[in-house]
Amino acid sequence: MIRFALDFGNSRVKCHAQGPQYLGAFAYSSTDWDIELLRIIKDHAQGADCIIGISSVNPSMDQHITKLLDEEHITSIRTKSLLTKADTIDFSCISGMGEDRMHGLFGALQLTKPPLITIDCGTALTYNVLDAHGICLGGAILPGFTTMYTTLGSKTAGLPQLAPQSTKSIIGASTHEAIHAGISSAMSGAILNCIMAYPQHEILIFGGDAESIMAIMDDKSPKKLHFAPDCIAHGIFAALDLHA
Repeated sequence: MIRFALDFGNSRVKCHAQGPQYLGAFAYSSTDWDIELLRIIKDHAQGADCIIGISSVNPSMDQHITKLLDEEHITSIRTKSLLTKADTIDFSCISGMGEDRMHGLFGALQLTKPPLITIDCGTALTYNVLDAHGICLGGAILPGFTTMYTTLGSKTAGLPQLAPQSTKSIIGASTHEAIHAGISSAMSGAILNCIMAYPQHEILIFGGDAESIMAIMDDKSPKKLHFAPDCIAHGIFAALDLHA
């Protein structure tokens, strides 16, 4: 049985084969993204039986793909249901946590021991805290690095739309430099607040903007941020291990 993990984010879906082996990311804005995703899965499976674990924060997209998988007689399962039944992490202190955040924490436990913090740098930036006893304490959600640039450029009349750029500067001598400094400072400030509040926790960072955030935090963080790009995929595959 060949296993796959699909991580449906706000703007794209990432596909991994067991390993995890990264097979690609497919932006919903691309033409025929769904057909290409299905082709990648079928080419990798080469006719063998397979099961696909799904984590999603985008119901319309995952439901669309699930329908296509059903038509191809490929089994899929929303692995959140397996996480909530397992006793690995205690989620009883929180409510409404997104599947991506849950799978990220579950994946982090495959890479290190608690206490730990995951930082997911996608369309939204989230940080999530797990204590030494495996209890999820919650976390925080704020606009992601790229999202801040997009929103600032589209919602203000006098400011330009800039490409994201990491900087360690806290002020700028031009409008462009001031935007870069302001957004980088906002990112680093939010993350530092969490790190300083939980100094004993290991920190795992992943997501599309993770490397940009790591560049910002390079000499600001009192602790090393461990880059774990496949953290959610690790969580999905660990959840599939619980599937009877």
